[in-house]
Amino acid sequence: MKKLMEIKNLVIEKENNTIIQNINFVIYEGVNTFLCGTPSSGKTTLLKAIAGQIKYKGHITKNGNIEVVLEEGSFTKDTILEELDYELLEESQKKVVSKFITKSTLKKNPLEVEEKIQKLILLCQAFLKEPQLLFLDNILTYFDRKMLEKVYAYTRKKKITLVNVSTNIEESLNYTYMVVLNQGSIAIEGKTLQVLEQEKILKRLGIGLPFYVDLSIQLRLYGLINQICFTKEELEGALWK
Repeated sequence: MKKLMEIKNLVIEKENNTIIQNINFVIYEGVNTFLCGTPSSGKTTLLKAIAGQIKYKGHITKNGNIEVVLEEGSFTKDTILEELDYELLEESQKKVVSKFITKSTLKKNPLEVEEKIQKLILLCQAFLKEPQLLFLDNILTYFDRKMLEKVYAYTRKKKITLVNVSTNIEESLNYTYMVVLNQGSIAIEGKTLQVLEQEKILKRLGIGLPFYVDLSIQLRLYGLINQICFTKEELEGALWK
């Protein structure tokens, strides 16, 4: 598998405090990753380093077009049309925007629309750059299920590898790989199901489990089922076997 990005011995310091300490990991093409951690675990700081916004020690090797969408994105234009440089876009690019933002909404001031639309503006700006690897800092949390399905369908079609940085553990179920940060270091990483099975460690770190995963683990302890379930339908199927 192709390495899209490799981080080696990453250290980030601020005002004599170590925010990120000796982080190492690789993102492979096609391996969508969920990155989580408690507040102040270093998630956003890590993304800012990847985006080249802050200084760091160590190495970040990029192989391909990589974009980072931070939650704190800012807007400077009077309309969303201007913010996206819409009139300068090719027809194919305008079609990308239309998948996520309606024509009537494009005429509005980006500072006056709801947060969901603001995050869609940031997402469209990233999509228009045609990334191979896309980091999202707590962006998908703002979307309902229908919009999430649109986003995932688009990234699959365009073969964009996603790294979703979020505190919403329920979102982890959509990802192949999982990385958990704690106090600036990687506490656990691995295939998502294997990480979620580390229930005691996760809870000690202050991270809960997705509802149906947690429930199925408890039912498995009592011998009522023999598997971990991600959805209500999976759990019902396991109970009726």
